[in-house]
Amino acid sequence: MFPPVLSPPVLPPIASSSIAASAIDPPPAAHEDATLPSLLRDRRDGRGEAVAFFQKRAGTWHATTWGEFARDAAALSRALLDHGLERGDHVAIMGDISQDWVIAYMATVCAGGVAVGIYFTSSTEEVEYFLEDSGSKFAFVAGEKELAILLRSRQAESLKKIVVFDPAVPSSKTIVSLPRFSASSSSDCSSLLDEHAGKARAQDNASIVYTSGTTGNPKGAILTHRSLIEGLMTTRGFCPALFREPQRVVVHLPLSHVVGLGQGIVLPLISEVTPYFGETGADFATTIRDVRPTYWMAPPRFYQRYAAELISRINASATVGKRSYRFAMSIAQKALADRQADGPDDPFLQAIFATCREQVFLPLLAEIGLDQLRYPYTASAPMPPDVVKLWQTWGVNLKEVYGQTELVGANTGQIRDWSKPGTIGVPIADPRWKTRIAGDGEMLVTGPGLFTGYLNKPDDTLEALRDGWLHTGDIVEVRPDGQLAIIDRKKEIINTSGGKSISPAQIENELRRSPYISEAAVCGDGRKYLVALIEVDRIAMTDWVKGRNETIDDYADFCSSEAVIHLIEAEVAKANQRLAPVEQIKSFRILPEELSAENGVMTATRKKRRKVLNERYAALIDSLYDDSEDSLIRQALSNL
Repeated sequence: MFPPVLSPPVLPPIASSSIAASAIDPPPAAHEDATLPSLLRDRRDGRGEAVAFFQKRAGTWHATTWGEFARDAAALSRALLDHGLERGDHVAIMGDISQDWVIAYMATVCAGGVAVGIYFTSSTEEVEYFLEDSGSKFAFVAGEKELAILLRSRQAESLKKIVVFDPAVPSSKTIVSLPRFSASSSSDCSSLLDEHAGKARAQDNASIVYTSGTTGNPKGAILTHRSLIEGLMTTRGFCPALFREPQRVVVHLPLSHVVGLGQGIVLPLISEVTPYFGETGADFATTIRDVRPTYWMAPPRFYQRYAAELISRINASATVGKRSYRFAMSIAQKALADRQADGPDDPFLQAIFATCREQVFLPLLAEIGLDQLRYPYTASAPMPPDVVKLWQTWGVNLKEVYGQTELVGANTGQIRDWSKPGTIGVPIADPRWKTRIAGDGEMLVTGPGLFTGYLNKPDDTLEALRDGWLHTGDIVEVRPDGQLAIIDRKKEIINTSGGKSISPAQIENELRRSPYISEAAVCGDGRKYLVALIEVDRIAMTDWVKGRNETIDDYADFCSSEAVIHLIEAEVAKANQRLAPVEQIKSFRILPEELSAENGVMTATRKKRRKVLNERYAALIDSLYDDSEDSLIRQALSNL
């Protein structure tokens, strides 16, 4: 039996004085009966000639209108139905960010199917798991690379059709190019969208989005039409301008990721946001320079990387440019402190800052394409405070929000302009969404956009969803000003600064397959990559070093033995071969002591106390990371 939720049952409403004027809007309009097909139909009928999205191909940007989008999706829906797709069937989509991915997704859900996003970097083993777990009947893949990976999987033969976006890939009995497949539609498709918009129900499943589990394989979060639409409507709670003014967004995260799915497909259906898809997802820097987005939601790593790049450019500039920048920064820091203080702004100081921003910071930001970024947000991992402060000093109003795949959007966000770093803001001002804190400090959320469960995992579903409340696994505290701050995590999940959610337990299990590794602690929360602290097996290692001219008098000697280090390096490399690229260990250290209950890092039953472990070995963990970017950012904020 689960423990009862203790008071306070629901966090208090936000005081109007703490909300930026731009965020005071009427409560978001409900979309309780809307579906993705009905929203696409409405866009076609009301904005048929307006641009739905832009795609860059061979160096040229191409626009697709809502009318064209609806036509292409309907034709592909018809082809899926002609080849045996039935309502509720799962359809896998594997490929980089592109309009083809978007059309395949919308065609699937408009035909009554359920879209299953697969990361295009997935291995054959991961593809096998996703296809088997989802029971997909059809699959879309981008090109030869993804096709080859899929065909090596055991489930490939059970697929009715494999549709390849690349028209140059040869067809066979089950493999067909996207243009040929769409052209095979049996009849006029103009009325199909209207027909299926009438059939679809808000509670119907629309997507399976895979997210890392605390143990075992990834979990497929089941998202209904209502989950997706109402989840993305929470954006209005912290950035209402997206629903009032035309906005440009560069979709840089895979469309199989809930943020990529939201920015590239769902949000444009309900807001004024127009997505841009670059040549490839990896080429996002060029895409951003082309597009100059006005809105962007990105993990901390992207902001940190760009900040370090700009500082490097400043450091490499001529003396006159450096002098102007240093003067502008001295003014900007005072102006930021003035904006963050209680009371009215100093108009004279803000006027000087406006000149500095116009003449120094905006030209600098223009070099990377972010000079028109009015609504920047970050989520998915802790953001280093210095990174936030630096962007705000440059006049970029960066804010943090909190969300999960399981709630699609965000239940809390920093509402006030120039919010200080270190919090996830306050609950959004929508009475249909509620946030409360359990007796142990865990944040719980309920609202119309929650996922309905994990595919084929009833026990995990029961653990996450209880009495209609999502148990986030994050421990929060309420600061004196009403802001929420994450202080710990109940779930064993690492959120890297690049926005990846990774289960450390799975990686640690792979490392422990080595006879020489008795325990491993994978670290990387809020960092660029994963590292590991290794506890070697005392007996196995002692036997191994015999006769190798190694002097081992105590366990601590293992961490300084070059032979032992090289051996463990090889064992880590073996484990990395069995892991996806984002899960691989980039660096490690052999611990100078064994993990135990006595030193506080393990329980009596040999379970890791991760918070204590991270604190005890903080210096060792820090030594595994290249802190050149962090040093650049710290230096940029000091000695001015």
